[in-house]
Amino acid sequence: MSLVAFPIALFAALLTTPLMLRLAWATGYLDHPEARKLHTSATALLGGAAVFLAALVGWAITVSRMPVATGDWEAYYLLAGAGLALGLGLWDDRFGMQPSVKMVGQAAAATLIVSAGVVPDTGLPLGVTGALAMIGVIALMNAVNFLDNMNGMVGGLAPIALAGFAWMSLERGANGVAAAQLALAGACVGFLPFNFPRARIFLGDAGSLFLGYSLGASALIAMRSQPPGWAQVGPLLALGYPAFDMIFVIITRVRDKSPVYQGGKDHTNHRLATLVRQPALTVVTVWAVAAALAVSGFVLTRTPGSGVSPLLVAAWVVVALVAGLRLAGVPVVRRAS
Repeated sequence: MSLVAFPIALFAALLTTPLMLRLAWATGYLDHPEARKLHTSATALLGGAAVFLAALVGWAITVSRMPVATGDWEAYYLLAGAGLALGLGLWDDRFGMQPSVKMVGQAAAATLIVSAGVVPDTGLPLGVTGALAMIGVIALMNAVNFLDNMNGMVGGLAPIALAGFAWMSLERGANGVAAAQLALAGACVGFLPFNFPRARIFLGDAGSLFLGYSLGASALIAMRSQPPGWAQVGPLLALGYPAFDMIFVIITRVRDKSPVYQGGKDHTNHRLATLVRQPALTVVTVWAVAAALAVSGFVLTRTPGSGVSPLLVAAWVVVALVAGLRLAGVPVVRRAS
């Protein structure tokens, strides 16, 4: 029954996105061109609101028809925190926000899921694990926010990872949280025709922040159901690309003595686009990598005690190092004029 959340949310997004597109132009929720951005004309925001509303519709209809929805309480915290992150981003998209204030809002969203007890058993003291979980969610919100710099990038990457997490939820019978994750994934897919390959509307900070939170919270939910060890690495591996991009950007900017938090065209996907000279192909390539990481993460949760787990993780580490070294040599534009 959880699976029907995906098509319901997808259809709902096909309806809500045009409405939000018109609302964005009517209210001034627009993203204007800058030197660090790829678009050359004003583009509507509020795509994140369209995705969130469609996901809520898909989830609500699905769980209302479930006789027993195991994992409902996890879904409530997942969607409540996503709503908080959405509101934070909507304010930032319209009025702007100081980084310190935004960080407080992100911390509030992360606290919501961690204080609910969604903390994995890592063998460390609970306070330490909780602090690390909060830092991880906040870091992922920013990683996804920074990665939302190319048409279809986050709108396609997020549903792939969410589908992987939904698969993990279904494996343990958590039908309610699987429905929420599938609804979020379906809403993203329904949004994509309006955002890729040509963008009529963007997710905005509202969309990237709430999807970053949803991915981080989903990872914590999946890790919480796994025993300590390699199985808990699986959900983290599913989020490998946003983490790789953030680490890459930080290292290269520190190396080049550039501001870490200033926008620029020096992300991994920007550099890859320079090599392949086709932005759409770049995005599809990243989607393929995200899908491979999601499958690898699921494999880790199923084979925690075998020799496959360390070999699989080692293989991805080597891939990341080789790709990072190659992309680090690609010339880029780092800052706005």
